[in-house]
Amino acid sequence: MEKSIEKIWNEAFVDEQSLIAPRINNLYNQKSKSIVNKIKRTYEFDNKGLLPMAGIVAIGGILLSETIIGLYGTILILCLYYYNTKLLSRFSNLDVKSDNLTYLKNYRKVIKSVSLATKRMFIFVIPFVVLSIFILAFFVKEKSFLSLFIKEETTLLEIIGIGGSVALIVSILAMLVFKLSTKLLYGTLFSKLDDLINEIEGLKNK
Repeated sequence: MEKSIEKIWNEAFVDEQSLIAPRINNLYNQKSKSIVNKIKRTYEFDNKGLLPMAGIVAIGGILLSETIIGLYGTILILCLYYYNTKLLSRFSNLDVKSDNLTYLKNYRKVIKSVSLATKRMFIFVIPFVVLSIFILAFFVKEKSFLSLFIKEETTLLEIIGIGGSVALIVSILAMLVFKLSTKLLYGTLFSKLDDLINEIEGLKNK
């Protein structure tokens, strides 16, 4: 039986769609990989930047006669590097076998969780670290920069007050630096990721 013109047309259209769909999927897969890899490299570069900073703090502490404080600061920075590494491992736990859209959405959720954890660190951990440095300096009493804040008659309560004030200022500055650096380093990448998710969702809803 001969095929009707309408049937032939419909079959041709289906065949054409079946050829186009994989190309579109492949295109979005490539775009997804490109953006995800750029975000990953930026996160890793940002985190690895803590390692030379730890070395600088250690050397600077020795040169400024703040050996104990410098080594303490170095240990704290290395702990931060380890903490960030653990945070970034969340990306590795994502299911790469899921479809592209699901993976990108889960990837975006992990980004938000990492950002939230980092903000909490700046709000709660950084002030505690700064305050602990002042308290350590009070007991060590090295003749150096921090000794300007610590006199013979200075009490521990006064040091806590001074350290707490400095900690608050450092925390505020750290939050501003975090927001600015996040916008400069990741702003464009996050925007592209969100746009890509919206594009794929739009195609699926058609």
